[in-house]
Amino acid sequence: MSDRTHEDRIHADAARALHRLQADGALRQVDADFAALLRDRLHASPAVALAGALAMRAVAAGHSSVALGDVPRLLDALGTSTQLPELDDWRAALQADACVATDDAGQAGTLLDFSRDRIALRRYARYEQALAQRLTVRAAHRHEATADPAALRALLARLFGREAGEAPPMLDRQALAVAMALRRRLLLVTGGPGTGKTTTVARLLVAVIEAARLRGEATPRIALAAPTGRAAARLAEAIDGVLRADLAAGRIDADIAAQVPTQARTLHRLLGWQPGRVGFRHHAGHPLREDLVVVDEASMVDLPLMAKLVEAVPETATLVLIGDPDQLPAVEAGDVLGGLCAASGDGLSLPADDAAFATALLGTDVSLAQADTGPLAGARVHLLHGWRQAGAAPLQALAGALQRGDRDAVLEAFVAGDEAVLSRRHGDVAALAEALRREALPAFAAVRDADDPGRALALAARCRILAALRRGPFGAEHWNAWCAAELGERTPYFHGRLLMIAANSERHGLYNGDLGVVWRDRQGELAAWFDTPQGLRAWRPAQLPVHASAYATTVHKAQGSEFDRVLLVLPDSDARVLSRELLYTALTRARRSVWIWGALETLDRALERRTWRESGLEARLRRLSASGECRVP
Repeated sequence: MSDRTHEDRIHADAARALHRLQADGALRQVDADFAALLRDRLHASPAVALAGALAMRAVAAGHSSVALGDVPRLLDALGTSTQLPELDDWRAALQADACVATDDAGQAGTLLDFSRDRIALRRYARYEQALAQRLTVRAAHRHEATADPAALRALLARLFGREAGEAPPMLDRQALAVAMALRRRLLLVTGGPGTGKTTTVARLLVAVIEAARLRGEATPRIALAAPTGRAAARLAEAIDGVLRADLAAGRIDADIAAQVPTQARTLHRLLGWQPGRVGFRHHAGHPLREDLVVVDEASMVDLPLMAKLVEAVPETATLVLIGDPDQLPAVEAGDVLGGLCAASGDGLSLPADDAAFATALLGTDVSLAQADTGPLAGARVHLLHGWRQAGAAPLQALAGALQRGDRDAVLEAFVAGDEAVLSRRHGDVAALAEALRREALPAFAAVRDADDPGRALALAARCRILAALRRGPFGAEHWNAWCAAELGERTPYFHGRLLMIAANSERHGLYNGDLGVVWRDRQGELAAWFDTPQGLRAWRPAQLPVHASAYATTVHKAQGSEFDRVLLVLPDSDARVLSRELLYTALTRARRSVWIWGALETLDRALERRTWRESGLEARLRRLSASGECRVP
């Protein structure tokens, strides 16, 4: 076969595959339009057009890139399949086409990237590369030691329940995380529910402020942030609670406590979101002024937002990311926290120099063998010990079983668990309605019947219906409408209606995930009340940005929130969205009890399925570390 004939066959195979995927509905219109742009306007080959459509579709499925050999897996996840070009032929066609960037520098104007055998939209490849380079630089730097390590040793001993000079019986991993925050400019603090991540953050802030005082420096500028308004509010509330408890117990001084920030912002607000524009006010050319930036719920941060955050944080500042890597990754593309954890090891060991620093500061031997020499080795401290009250022990055990993928332990918990903490039912939609009438409506009626909107919002945190699906008879939208009807109202806005903001609005100061309640005042006027950083504020319903009822929400939307009681609704048949991560995320939203609607067979299938997210971030970090190349674009 001649080279020309061989090339024609490759392109014919690609064109047929593209046509088949369009006919099957596996590609969206925007995916097909991107393929047409590459083919018709940029004169790319059909092999490149097919790769472009799949790269665009992969982003919508949560992947920042996809390995060429994993394309059949992507198609399977989309519920389709087709005959693809032979891998070697397809690879050669992509490498030979001028429309495709094949290295990190890339040709000007290219829209598609094919490097390290992965196809990606060029924009996402650049996000990955820039993020990897900046993190590699940041991870390589250490802060200089404080002028008075003995005073810091005494502070850490006091914060974590010891007398000055008293050696701890065992290594306190919360204290270890605080010590590493005094040394490193990049720190990941990870752990499951109830492992004390927020307590660690509060004491970390105290230690950083005290260290600056001991050096004779001004109080560091600190920013607390989270991806959603609700997650930011919960971070601020939790830190304030820890500070109050530590102050009352004499672990911290009042003057230091007064300098610790107890207000948090959304990441969009921190970076300076600009309506109608892709970029933020803060970037490499106009960085943030803070000396320390703490971001909670880091698993929810997607690749573009994380890249822009890291770009905006000054190189001399400390960036602390807090999260649970076992939760669902961000809805948008890129499992960033997962990639960072993979590149930084298990979080249970430290390089020798960091271990020596921690040993001197904590007064206990931190002789942790560093098994992983990854690019971010030592930048992660993983918390293990559960600190929540004894009543939550069954929930903690369930979360641990989900993390391990221990199917028998998970199923046994629902079969033989304490009904007051863990219970399970299943049946048809009519049976579910009857069950929710008993289990959910009294809590929502209490919100409506509260004395004032502030009390109503506090009561709203007691109970929430979480659904695996957004639409359909078992979806969040259906049960939101049902709750409103059951509460006796037919109008769009009624007294006691719970609302959740669905889009950021800088103008209003309201952000995606903010929770509000509609309230009728004594004059009969309705307003929607929200608990903002400035206190309770009200807007007329017609003034609000995009919003929806908040009695039921998807599990994805509930990330960053906690409720006393979670009512989890699973569909009556298998769905691709069901996964171990979805169950873990849903059930760890509960502080006290979980009620789940779903057959054991549905739970079983969800446990067997893992959330799949493709990313080239870890590979880029490892390549930069191995090559010693730390150039920042």
